[in-house]
Amino acid sequence: MQFTFVIFLVTLILFRRVKRSIGFQKYSQPTLIIRVVLFSIITLAILAFAILNPKVLLPDGLGILAGLVLAYIATNHAQFEKREDGLYYKTHLWVEITVICLFLARFIYRVVILKDMFQPDQSQQEIHERMQSIQDPITGSILFAFCTYYIGYFSFILKEAKKEIKE
Repeated sequence: MQFTFVIFLVTLILFRRVKRSIGFQKYSQPTLIIRVVLFSIITLAILAFAILNPKVLLPDGLGILAGLVLAYIATNHAQFEKREDGLYYKTHLWVEITVICLFLARFIYRVVILKDMFQPDQSQQEIHERMQSIQDPITGSILFAFCTYYIGYFSFILKEAKKEIKE
């Protein structure tokens, strides 16, 4: 019962994400620029904290590499289509499915860990010790993969859309 709202919210976010990811999307330069800037700020902020904890630099680097690979595949398969109401672009279907599955798997993992952590019979000390033990580098790695992918892919769309609009 206590996770019902969270599950509903994540389902809504996932539905919007799938709807926005699959099929042609209308090109909007300001929206894409804002997304590139936000993902860049998030990436730089997390990287600044990662430098303070060197043991997470390798997983974070692997996340960046995974994001670059996803962006490379997506940019090689991107399609543009001119319609009466503007320019549309389509991302690579399997890249978006991969990104959505990573998000969903990571979310489910975190919910299970947090659900098991907060049992009513635990002391504050036990909860604190468990909170320290779940700070794994996988979260940062996946976050870097997302951010790097979106920065690279949206930057590519911005660059290529200028060419498409000129033609």
